[in-house]
Amino acid sequence: MASVEMTTGQPEPSEESCQVDTIALGVGMQGEIVKVDTKYGPIHVTVCGDANKAALLTCHDIGLNHRSCFQGLFMCAGPDSKLLKNFCVYHIDLPGHEDNATEVPAELLPITEDKLGDMIDQVVKHFGISECLGLGVGYGAYVLTKYASRFRGMAGLILATPLANKASWYEWGNLKAATYQLHYSGLSNWVREYLITRLVHNGMMHRASDLTMAYRRDLDARAPSVLMHYLQAAMTREGLDELKSLKAQVLIFVGEKSPFCDESLDLNVKTASHGSLVAIEGAGTVTTEERPQEMTMPIDAFLQRLQQQDLEFELVAVLATFATDSDYDNKPGWTT
Repeated sequence: MASVEMTTGQPEPSEESCQVDTIALGVGMQGEIVKVDTKYGPIHVTVCGDANKAALLTCHDIGLNHRSCFQGLFMCAGPDSKLLKNFCVYHIDLPGHEDNATEVPAELLPITEDKLGDMIDQVVKHFGISECLGLGVGYGAYVLTKYASRFRGMAGLILATPLANKASWYEWGNLKAATYQLHYSGLSNWVREYLITRLVHNGMMHRASDLTMAYRRDLDARAPSVLMHYLQAAMTREGLDELKSLKAQVLIFVGEKSPFCDESLDLNVKTASHGSLVAIEGAGTVTTEERPQEMTMPIDAFLQRLQQQDLEFELVAVLATFATDSDYDNKPGWTT
């Protein structure tokens, strides 16, 4: 049975609960931008850290990019966390979400999770990655999970409020209305606010919080056609029903105020034999930004468990830095 942990706290992280760590921000977010060519067009990847370390792939939610989706988590984690200390991070920006993008590659249309999975596979092959972890949010978590079910080198998944089922009739109707308006009228106020409700909880949305204001700016910077194509993909997505081939250990964070809370709980049931759930009270979908301080300890514990379970990670560059702790009898694993 999957383990469940409930975390509570204030709706927004305070300075006391999440200190801004500029070193961690540099290590986890700033890096070389690499354009990887695929049969569905180019995809941009920001590589942060030593490429000889174990690989961590990230995939953001619709309308955001790697900075607006993961910056809060990496700032809170700190440079000594297992998340930053032992991994080279490969931030994948879904096509059309990279800086100054104006459209989705024609070869990718219509967008499907299988096509995006093929693009991620090309990224993995381009960088010579044989084993990795995945970190995804919302639709990005859904894409990574679908990809992990066929890529046996995905040893672990850290998922923030993942989509897991077909769109409900209610969601389908909203997406249909949103794609119609994006096609004929561009990004209207209603569409912008609807997209915000998919990302953060309503209580935060109705306040002039820094996060919601930043997300509104992010959405304004996206080409309406890009948003339209990805919402169409979300509208026609398949459910994650066939996961027998998924061997990765799974850690799911679910924002209890997210419209996709029930889907995330369903995925937890489907991965019960090799997964854990952390429920975050009062948070929306993007817990990496709303409540990053409540994610760091469970993530470190999850990575520690992977180490103890002897998953076959190639941590060649990390071996030289491992502490010769008697508890580990000089056995290779993540630094502690």
